[in-house]
Amino acid sequence: MGETNRTFMRIQWQAHKVLWSASGGRIGRKVGGLPILELVTTGRKSGEPRQILITYFDHDGSPALVGTNAGRDSDPAWVLNLRAEPNARARWDGAWRTVTARELTGQEHNQVWEAAVTLSSAYAGYAESLTRPIPIMLLVED
Repeated sequence: MGETNRTFMRIQWQAHKVLWSASGGRIGRKVGGLPILELVTTGRKSGEPRQILITYFDHDGSPALVGTNAGRDSDPAWVLNLRAEPNARARWDGAWRTVTARELTGQEHNQVWEAAVTLSSAYAGYAESLTRPIPIMLLVED
């Protein structure tokens, strides 16, 4: 994905964040047909809260987040933060929850990846351009 497209995506997400925040997470629950959640991690370097809106997929009743980083060849900061501190907060369907992140591996990773590609062909495009494995984090409610 080109830098122009990444910039456009970033602007779209910033506008989405304004609507999401103003409505308490009630407006903008989906993007491109995929559900959205708000994730608050602890910054691995700063120790400060870090917030992001991100699409997710349901996996056995828990949100699964795919770390494509919009096609960049490095893991997104939220993945690195969850690896350092898996305890986080997330809001979806209008409610805040305390969650623990678990990185999926092996067959479970493959199963969720296949579901992601089926629901959004953009993920397959990301995978073709990357040399790194794409992490998938599962958020389990505490």
